[in-house]
Amino acid sequence: MSLKYLELKNTSNRCNKLIFILHGYGADSNDLQSIATYWQRFLPEAYFCLPNAPNICQINPKGFEWFDLMQTDNEKIIEESLISLKKLENLINEKLEILNLKFKNLFLVGFSQGTMVSIQYAISQSKEIAGVVGYSGKIFDYELFEKNFKSKVKIKFLHGNKDEIVSAEEMYKSVDFLKSKKFHVDYKVYENLGHNISPQGLSDGLKFIKKSFDISLTCL
Repeated sequence: MSLKYLELKNTSNRCNKLIFILHGYGADSNDLQSIATYWQRFLPEAYFCLPNAPNICQINPKGFEWFDLMQTDNEKIIEESLISLKKLENLINEKLEILNLKFKNLFLVGFSQGTMVSIQYAISQSKEIAGVVGYSGKIFDYELFEKNFKSKVKIKFLHGNKDEIVSAEEMYKSVDFLKSKKFHVDYKVYENLGHNISPQGLSDGLKFIKKSFDISLTCL
């Protein structure tokens, strides 16, 4: 079954960017729609796609999950995450084809578990995408990362120093790991922010998206 999604079509006559926004554990596409609505004012040539994760959340039946965080069997978690990644990949390929865009025109934004999925998708593609913004997130599984690592992508983490779900320390670990692999990676930590996205974070995310597209479209 293909992923269900919300979409905000480009308001400009020209569409040259595809931006996927992936929600966190137990949420759905509606939770992040306001981000796309806000950014669309500054990116009129972008098509926004906000998919629901494929699985009903185990602790919140009204929401969805990319993989089950309540599962204790790591192999089953990895298996479930790979199935979700394949479904996401199919939807992204479908949208790229419909919009006649290439991987350099693609950008992923994630929140929490959505960040984990965004990074894993991006690094497992043979062609580099424009970039990834990760809110309140980290690398999900380092062994899986190493196994499927094919391309380097520009990544920016935006994180609260009071995050009680994904600690800032876990984000720092991801940054250090990516730097050891020679990734273009950056981060910003916000004071007194928990597991959330601040107005400043929205602005900083937008700046990174615009910068990443300018770099990628100039170089390729």
